[in-house]
Amino acid sequence: MKITGETKLFAGIIIATLLIIGIGVVIYSRPAPTYTREELIPVGTVTKGNKDASTYLVEFSDFQCPSCKLFKDAVSELTDKYKDKLFYAFRHYPLQQHQEAQKAAAAVEAAGAQGKFWEMHNWLFDNQDKLTDKAIEEEAGKIGLDKKIFLEDLSSGKYNDKINKDITDGQKLGISATPTFFLNGQKLELFSVDELKKAVEKAIGK
Repeated sequence: MKITGETKLFAGIIIATLLIIGIGVVIYSRPAPTYTREELIPVGTVTKGNKDASTYLVEFSDFQCPSCKLFKDAVSELTDKYKDKLFYAFRHYPLQQHQEAQKAAAAVEAAGAQGKFWEMHNWLFDNQDKLTDKAIEEEAGKIGLDKKIFLEDLSSGKYNDKINKDITDGQKLGISATPTFFLNGQKLELFSVDELKKAVEKAIGK
C-alpha cells in the first residue's frame, strides 16, 4: 500500500490529537492540591469560630462582587450554626474591574482595628452600589468608630500590605474569580450557595 502525503498528514493530525487528549486526561485526573492551614490562614487574618476545630473554611472575597454578596448570608449562617465545629477565615481578593473594592477592603480592616470588622463587612456587602468615600465615612460613625482614627488609617494606606499579600497569595493558589473557598485545604468548585452548605456540613459530619 502506497502511503501518500495526505495519508501522512492525516495520521499526524490523529497522533497529535491523541497526544493532546492524553495530556488533558493526565492533567485533569491529578488530585487537587491540599494546602495547609498555615498557608491559607496567615497571622493577622480575620477569623470566626473555633480555631481548634478540625473543619476550616477560607474565603477569598471582593466587596463589589455580586456573587460574594450572594454567599454572605450562607457563610454567616454556617459560622453561627457551627461556631464550635467550624473555623472560618476571610481574606481579600479585590478584582481589578471593581474600582471601589480595594478601598472597601481597607475600610473593613480599619473598622476591624476598632473591633467592628463584621459590622462594616455586612454593610459593605449590603450597599455594593454606593461605596463612596462619604457613605463609608458616614457608616463608620453609625457603627461607633472613632472617625478621625478611621480616616487616618485609610489615608495612610496602613492596610495595603495586608490586602496585597492576600491578592498575591490568591494568585499563587490559582484564584481567578470570587468568591473562592477552600475547605480543609482544598479548593471548592461551587455552582450554588447550597453546594457550599452541603460541602461544609459533610466535612463537619452532619
